[in-house]
Amino acid sequence: MDKEQQVQQVGALIDQWLDQIDAEPDVAKLTPQAIQNVDTIIDSFVEIAMVGLDKQPEQWDDQFVGDVMFSRFMVILEADEQTQALYDLIPFALKKLFGYLRDQGKLPNAAHLIDWVNINAKGLQSLFNPKFDQFYRDLTTAMRREGINVQDHQAVDDFTKLYLKQHPDVGIKLYSDSDK
Repeated sequence: MDKEQQVQQVGALIDQWLDQIDAEPDVAKLTPQAIQNVDTIIDSFVEIAMVGLDKQPEQWDDQFVGDVMFSRFMVILEADEQTQALYDLIPFALKKLFGYLRDQGKLPNAAHLIDWVNINAKGLQSLFNPKFDQFYRDLTTAMRREGINVQDHQAVDDFTKLYLKQHPDVGIKLYSDSDK
């Protein structure tokens, strides 16, 4: 199957899953915007996982979920999707997805992943920070320009350290409170 067919197949699967998840009582009672945010989170996570990284739910573990959420998730969201309201719903949305897939028999370690989300909920909700977002976008662009393999964690770490050494003002601005 070529990539386009895979995208279409995963897209149809996501739509099916979202129809079921959106009908669950605790999701259905949310505002339309909140439901849209939950759908965006689930859609983005699954597309990264199944299309971008070619991993089926039974292959997901806590390290994989962390990699998707902390390294890739922010980069694929459109600017108008990047709101604190969306980021606040990340733990809820991921737990709904993992619980749904558990109930479908597709995610055998769902309980462990739900625990991981609970432990990391604050970090997941804190992903939204315009300064950090711009930093990661700039860093990702620089890595692509230099041909850094983003799958190679050591290469990413080394490049990030070099980037911050070459651009010390960027690091200082990230952690300053001057524009709060």
